[in-house]
Amino acid sequence: MRAPQEAERDAAALRHPPREPGMSRPLDPQRIELWCAWLEDIDAARRWEDYLALLDAPERERQGRLRVPADRRRDLAARALVRTVLSRHVPVPPEAWAFGADANGRPRIVAPQPLPPIEFNIAHSGDLVVLAVATGRSLGVDVEDTSRRTDTAALERYFAPQEREALATLPAEARRRRFFELWTLKESYLKARGVGLRLPLRGVAFEFNEPASVQLSFTGLFVDEAARWALAQFTLRGHYTLAVCAERQGPQALRLTIQETVPLAWARPLTPTLACASGIEAGRDVADALLGG
Repeated sequence: MRAPQEAERDAAALRHPPREPGMSRPLDPQRIELWCAWLEDIDAARRWEDYLALLDAPERERQGRLRVPADRRRDLAARALVRTVLSRHVPVPPEAWAFGADANGRPRIVAPQPLPPIEFNIAHSGDLVVLAVATGRSLGVDVEDTSRRTDTAALERYFAPQEREALATLPAEARRRRFFELWTLKESYLKARGVGLRLPLRGVAFEFNEPASVQLSFTGLFVDEAARWALAQFTLRGHYTLAVCAERQGPQALRLTIQETVPLAWARPLTPTLACASGIEAGRDVADALLGG
């Protein structure tokens, strides 16, 4: 159950009308946006029918093929989230977007083609759907509900040797927490590369040698430059671990802004404390706060 102050804040947020396409504004090239949609918040706002109305024929067919209700809800929330967030930055109605996939199965915009191009990536786990958006750079996002039952010990074999050694020194609870931190960082990096799990998880390694800092390195035949990538990780609602990885275009740190939203209803900015970061700074999006989402 939500705390009374959270319920009051939600009620205030619902009084703000959604931003119309004519109020769109371009993405800041130095900013990465994360948008978080909670299924329980969408349930409370009763927006599911509105989201169905946004879908095109292929998306509706996909909805019909999903047999598990939870999968349908996550898929519908993700599609509504992508459409409405893109329309915050391009003067196009949410229902007008068309999507396809690249050669690796990665979702992409087919029409209209915004200039400069917009990159986006989606992740979901449990009750949470997350969308990462940027322009001019590749990016990936991953989220894990750390409260779900997972045999983390069995999955550690996919990690780099130095990661397994570091995990072995931790007590059980800290070891489980560190497992999800490593897993989400790896997934976000591989998704930013656009290859998913076709590259081995053990080929990319993360080390936490300093507080609130993470260091990326590569092992074996894995070829890349660590300085090419910016990283950030944090926790939401106690047990959701999120990681985002974005391509850097120079030495300047990227700015990360985070919003919670019910698409077509409300949005509010968040400023969570980063558990670790490299090349990314987090802060409140003042412009969105003043516009009421």
